[in-house]
Amino acid sequence: MKSEACYIHNYCTESEAPTSSEDQMMYKQLSYAGYVTGMPTTERPTLPGYDSGVLCLVIGMMLMVAFSFKHWTRFFKIFTQDLVSVRRRVNAFDDRTMNETRILIALIIQLCICQGILLFTTIDSVSIIGQLSTFGTIGILSLLSAAYYLFQLISYVIIGNVFTDKIGASQWLKGFNASQALLSLALLIPAMVVLFYPNSSVFMITTAVVLYISSRIMFVVKSFRIFYQGLGSLVYFILYLLAMEVAPIVFIYDLCNH
Repeated sequence: MKSEACYIHNYCTESEAPTSSEDQMMYKQLSYAGYVTGMPTTERPTLPGYDSGVLCLVIGMMLMVAFSFKHWTRFFKIFTQDLVSVRRRVNAFDDRTMNETRILIALIIQLCICQGILLFTTIDSVSIIGQLSTFGTIGILSLLSAAYYLFQLISYVIIGNVFTDKIGASQWLKGFNASQALLSLALLIPAMVVLFYPNSSVFMITTAVVLYISSRIMFVVKSFRIFYQGLGSLVYFILYLLAMEVAPIVFIYDLCNH
């Protein structure tokens, strides 16, 4: 053991200098007070909006919608009519074009990406998907949202053709797509805010949930107007509500709380 002078006075001669690891550790402990070394450093978390992959995804989504949405007021009017109207006779002044399909596809893609971003903010993605990057996690959640949309679309086509005529099934399908298109526009702001301001995620997620439930309520109201034909049809309508509207919300809520 070397002389204690080098530990007490913080200097020593060459012969007194600590050589073993035990001496060096004791020298460090006696030479410096704990507060001098400061607190241990931690890696600063990166905001999801600063991920280059996520930024490319968002920019591509916005450009796609912008190039498709030339006459936005007309399309907004069309989607609103599809969501609330149950008129069975075609309007002679209806100005629908093929551009409606293109903007609908663009808005559905935007909806899936926005839902993926909001789900990424809501749930513990690492424990569910694994050690993935922010872009990879949001991409997978967006694909899951797209798969859920396709599942609903196929289910509504089957149910509509079984329980109503061709016109009613077409109106129901247009109402569903209109509700998703309008929801896509409504969720854009909450999704962008949580990317760059995670501290506002609680308020933005609450807002997104309210918007989602509102769009589903409007769609359910139109569904009731199409399918209700007496007390007998009410039983089937309740079963539809439980299977297609209530069960997915319960599943997502349970997923977010684990």
